[in-house]
Amino acid sequence: MKTRLSPDTLKTLSDHRGVIVAAAAATAAASASAWEAGHRRVRRADLTESGIRIEKLSDLRYDKQALAAIASGLEEEWGEFAYVGFKSIRDMLARAGDTIFVVVERDESGARALGIVQTILTDVHGDAALLQETYPDFETLTSAESWNRSRAHAGDTVVLLQITTLGKSERGGGTGSLLRNAALNMLDNRVAYALTTTPVDGALLGDVDVELPKTYTAAMRFHARGGASPARTLPGYKQPAGAPTKHGEDVVMMRYARDESGEWPAPRPEMRLRTMGPLQRQVSQTLRRLRLRRLKPSRTTWRVLRGQGERLLAKRPGRHLLDGVRSRITRHHPDDEPIAPAA
Repeated sequence: MKTRLSPDTLKTLSDHRGVIVAAAAATAAASASAWEAGHRRVRRADLTESGIRIEKLSDLRYDKQALAAIASGLEEEWGEFAYVGFKSIRDMLARAGDTIFVVVERDESGARALGIVQTILTDVHGDAALLQETYPDFETLTSAESWNRSRAHAGDTVVLLQITTLGKSERGGGTGSLLRNAALNMLDNRVAYALTTTPVDGALLGDVDVELPKTYTAAMRFHARGGASPARTLPGYKQPAGAPTKHGEDVVMMRYARDESGEWPAPRPEMRLRTMGPLQRQVSQTLRRLRLRRLKPSRTTWRVLRGQGERLLAKRPGRHLLDGVRSRITRHHPDDEPIAPAA
């Protein structure tokens, strides 16, 4: 049954149309602001050192030189495991870029990648035996299904798959430790554990005694200095399908865990965390692409950004509050007038 409004009611609504629209706009703005704030995530960390940042790989999508350097370094170091289950760096960026951290040095000439840690989220409660049972080999751990679960932020345990320093000058210079420590301290609080897939290099797995630190490999000592302890040895866990890689097939899982106060054993670097909501991130990425192309935002650009924001807001509850306001903005905003072609 439809409800019909009386003429007096319709006249009252018509007389107060501006007030109603303003109230709807204010309510929609408050709702949008709360939604944006509730979806803010750590996107990068600015270190006290000038120009040094820890960024997500997904935020480097328009930095072609940085991506080329990362791809080259990963392929040289890890061979067929370079892209942890993906076919290319672009594929890895698109589907796993939010859990891959990169040390970046930025200056007027652009971005230079110094190191990268590839991680994946799992729900194994810090239990290395459960991880082995769930993911019996490295191929399964980095399968499409595993990455889909990771992308949904389903898990309390992050797995540090591979830590890579890019360039000979970065080896032994503290880049790996900086990257590991920063990445752990950039994770959401719900991630309470970290496991590693540390290859056994320069020794036989049988010669490594997890109870005797003097038998640890260099990579195991690296993680031990960060507060990790050996959790499990995995013979043949990382077997290449093709040519052998520079690293061993056997793996030792090292385990990190937050303490009762929620702190990681790996010390937090002096850094300032930068968070962004989905809408802010869309704007930031578009402006970065324009800067790299040395272009200035045009009226068309701002119109596109506004459309992106509306599409994001349309995904949340209460979007009907924007309907009337959106129609008025679209109908009367001067930027919506057609842009005349240049003479």
